[in-house]
Amino acid sequence: MQRISLDLKGRSREEVAEAWVGRMVKAIRKEDEKHLITVGVIPWVFAFGGGKPLFHDPQVGKKLDFVAVHFYPEKGEVGNALEALKAYELGKPLVVEEMFPLKCGAGELLEFVDQSAGHADGWLSFYWGQTAKELRGKENPSMGEVITASWLEAFQAASTKRLEDSE
Repeated sequence: MQRISLDLKGRSREEVAEAWVGRMVKAIRKEDEKHLITVGVIPWVFAFGGGKPLFHDPQVGKKLDFVAVHFYPEKGEVGNALEALKAYELGKPLVVEEMFPLKCGAGELLEFVDQSAGHADGWLSFYWGQTAKELRGKENPSMGEVITASWLEAFQAASTKRLEDSE
């Protein structure tokens, strides 16, 4: 588990998170005034059911420009993932900034993307730095490389179709 602080020193979790976000935003803004800032989070609301998004709490996340979450829906659980995603609709753009068919197949993950279109404003896949073409061009690709290449191709095709349909 990741921790910002092991000793809250009498502060609430929200106060610690707000101070940390403020410090990070101030440091980034010192160097860069134009790019958007967020904190990518694992959807603990999904893991613990009924939890509240800490870094995107209205007070804690007031200096953040958008909400960013990581989602790895489980096989047969797209509906649960969609319910968890709704907890991050907080009046700011919502981006699923990390996803991959790790716990479900590519078809179910694309189903999650399609069904989350009313909630999310964008989706980014997890990416290991090699394109599908590079992975497929290997002499003896591993099973993981074959799966990754297939996912990248499916995600790109779905993205292209989504763009074409919106024109």
